[in-house]
Amino acid sequence: MVAMAMACMAAAAGHEAAADSVDTLSRELRQVSVTGRRVASQLASDRGVSVVGMGLMRSMPRILGNADPLHYAQMLPGIQTGGEYDAGLHIQGSDNSHNMLAIDGVPIYNAAHLLGFFSVFNATHFSSMRIGKSATAAAPNRMGGMVDMQAGRDRPPGPTGDVAVGPMSSQATVSLPAGRCSWLTLSARAAYFNLLYSRWLEVDGEELGYFFHDYNLTYTYAPDSRNRLWAEVYYGGDDASYGDGGYGMDTSLGWANFMAALHWDHSSGATGIGQCVYYTRYGSRLGLSQPSVGLSLESRIATAGYKAEARFGQASAGIDAAWHDVSPQEPRADGATAGRVAGQGRQRAAEVALWGGWNCRLGRCLELDAGLRATLYSAGGKARFAADPTASLSWRVSPGARVSLSGSVRHQYLLRTGFSDVGLPTEFWFASDYGQSPQYGIGASLAAEVYLGRRAWRIEAEAYCKRLCHQVEYGGNVLDFVFDDYSLNDVLIAGDGHNVGLNLLVERRKGRLTGWVAYSFGLARRRFGRAGATGWCPAAHERPHELNAVATFKAGRR
Repeated sequence: MVAMAMACMAAAAGHEAAADSVDTLSRELRQVSVTGRRVASQLASDRGVSVVGMGLMRSMPRILGNADPLHYAQMLPGIQTGGEYDAGLHIQGSDNSHNMLAIDGVPIYNAAHLLGFFSVFNATHFSSMRIGKSATAAAPNRMGGMVDMQAGRDRPPGPTGDVAVGPMSSQATVSLPAGRCSWLTLSARAAYFNLLYSRWLEVDGEELGYFFHDYNLTYTYAPDSRNRLWAEVYYGGDDASYGDGGYGMDTSLGWANFMAALHWDHSSGATGIGQCVYYTRYGSRLGLSQPSVGLSLESRIATAGYKAEARFGQASAGIDAAWHDVSPQEPRADGATAGRVAGQGRQRAAEVALWGGWNCRLGRCLELDAGLRATLYSAGGKARFAADPTASLSWRVSPGARVSLSGSVRHQYLLRTGFSDVGLPTEFWFASDYGQSPQYGIGASLAAEVYLGRRAWRIEAEAYCKRLCHQVEYGGNVLDFVFDDYSLNDVLIAGDGHNVGLNLLVERRKGRLTGWVAYSFGLARRRFGRAGATGWCPAAHERPHELNAVATFKAGRR
């Protein structure tokens, strides 16, 4: 009886304990509540590189039907444009030719349509835009920064598309799964300026015509999470014409880019390998004709290259080889007043760079990122070697605050100049060592970044200075081809320069209202050795003060 009573008591106790545990578990589950405010910002920072998600373009105003990524890049601190019709970007006071504009690391030599209203980048075709202001060992041989448009990395679950119709042009993008492991993205954009407005473009014997178009194709094959192979093709161009019947003058302008590349990426934990083989070219033509004078001017540049990168833990290394074929200017003039025009001929150059980088921690709060880029350059029967070091020391003041000091030396071997930079095909590329020395720059920057309010706010400040050597400007004009004996090296002038400035950014990253306010103060000064020129003068693109604001408001809760 006692045993039975004890068994009953134990069973009851066990049942009660089980009931209590179940009740306790139920009560705890009912009381759990997880809440949070996700980061809604499309702007991020990755080791000093600004990453802009192309989702931002979908919520931004579209100028004449286009939300152009380069226009919104100019809203960031330290990135300026010299004027309303300036077709280039000026990163930390550098000339437009000092920067590289690229598609997945492949250079595009002229990324602007007429007058800089649009860039050649169709935002809906890409997933993000990476903007680097400071040189790293892996960065190309340019003295300025780099803007890299990157294709999407994720396979779409089904057919998707985007169409935008504007008063001057329309664009469309379609993404299609092409099997379990591959997908295809196609984009097209074209203007119909003449089709809709031809009646208004003919006034008193004057006739204006203009057309531009862009086409992108990206095919991606990803058999697993560690490997990705993708091919890219881009083609785009402009055609413009102007006729004045009263003076019998006809002007024609045209320029076009073409790019094709094959990429392969492999990653496994902290190690990875990336390779790319590519071909890119750009060409322009300018024609002027009157009854007594005629002028034709063409320019071309083509580059074939191979790039490889290996990442293993905190170290990385790579090779960057490029072969350039350049025709800076091929002028032809005729008529009673035409001079003896000297053809500039073709220029061939090769540059092969080996680079390595190392990231290491120096204690709990310090981090060092150092690298070296060694380049062998050959052109014009000459060979040059340069070793460009880069270093960045970061101090993590707290989990949400960081201060960094950076410095670099960088050479540039492909140079660019011309009559103007207003988005017309009057600028041209040429290789150094065909009468002009390579350019190089020495730069340093001090930056601080802090997150506030549970990372809802980000404040960033940066001061920079840069010394520029062997700068080149065009000292002539288009009439030199017609009335003078012309030689390219006779109209180029060389000098030096320096850039100094301060950038500030305040960003709201969470909530229904997000965006940023950016302020830039910058001085870009140049000094050239030519008759009548003394002392330092402002560069043509200098804007000492610039204030920009970008804001998006999400009306719905979802």
